[in-house]
Amino acid sequence: MRKALQSILLVFNVLAVISLLAAYVSVHIPPDKFWVPAFIGLSYPIILGVNVLFIGFWLIVRFRNVFLSLIAILIGFGFFTRFLQFSGENSDDTDVKVLSYNVRSFTGDGDKRDKKENAEQIISMLDSQNADIICLQESRLRKNNIFNLAKTVNDLENIKHYQFARSSSTFGSVTMTKFPIINMGEIRFEESRNITIFTDMLIGKDTIRVYNLHLQSYHIEPKDYAALESMDIQEEKNREVYRKVGVLMKDAFERRAYQANEIRKHIDECPYKVIVCGDFNDTPTSYSYHTISEDLSDAFVNSGKGFGRTYVGELPSFRIDYIMHSKSLKSYNFETLDFKFSDHLPIVCDLALNDD
Repeated sequence: MRKALQSILLVFNVLAVISLLAAYVSVHIPPDKFWVPAFIGLSYPIILGVNVLFIGFWLIVRFRNVFLSLIAILIGFGFFTRFLQFSGENSDDTDVKVLSYNVRSFTGDGDKRDKKENAEQIISMLDSQNADIICLQESRLRKNNIFNLAKTVNDLENIKHYQFARSSSTFGSVTMTKFPIINMGEIRFEESRNITIFTDMLIGKDTIRVYNLHLQSYHIEPKDYAALESMDIQEEKNREVYRKVGVLMKDAFERRAYQANEIRKHIDECPYKVIVCGDFNDTPTSYSYHTISEDLSDAFVNSGKGFGRTYVGELPSFRIDYIMHSKSLKSYNFETLDFKFSDHLPIVCDLALNDD
């Protein structure tokens, strides 16, 4: 009986290893061509955890079986470091401080706070961080009674210039900076209210392009979260929610793939060094991350510490907000701020501009 149980568990272990390897491969498969692997990539942390449990089990029961999951984890160790860093790289000798934050239209993290009060708290945080470049996503831009962009730029001591673009009649993205802006533009996507703006800044004698991204979200309604969290698929109404959410996720995977490809083309044609900030709405084991980060450095991987989660809303809390940069730049002091005035957390890092 004991051997039979071990044999069954070994089969499940093999399946867990295959799933982990599939997660590694999934980042190379465009979801708009074949979307199933995207769900496997999204499940990477869970699949990884299952393999770690198998390692612990075999350490006690049958040591030689440990290597099955251990080798699979080591093969994809680069994926692991995108989620967890043990020690960040710090330096006081840097040139530019960058901050990125999805402010969720200043509606808070679901705690019913007053929107104007929430905006004031966020502006106060921005002032205290004294960043040289600030990228905001989902900002209110139409009315000034909650967030007055021009006044905010005037009040922030370190900020002199700004760019904004509406993704709808009310909301959009904002890039603020202390550096002179010499060019600006937008990347708009078909059949989507998401947007990317880019800003060419003169930093010293160098021109650097800053991309401010907001990729497609899942648009899952708050009322559906209860059914998802219950994990009860026996009731017909819950099954309907699961089907609905599955369709929404598939659509978001496909749209982000298209958006990531468009952004990648734009970066490839850019004649300058780049800084890429924003809300990808996707994890580090995704096609979007893999496509946009190609030939770029991830500031969290280079100088972050801990799990680096940036999304604190409903469902699992993953890292979906990023600061990336050309490899000729060097990042230090990456930090995810414990500032819960949105369903995202702000991220900051310092960059050293290596003259080449």
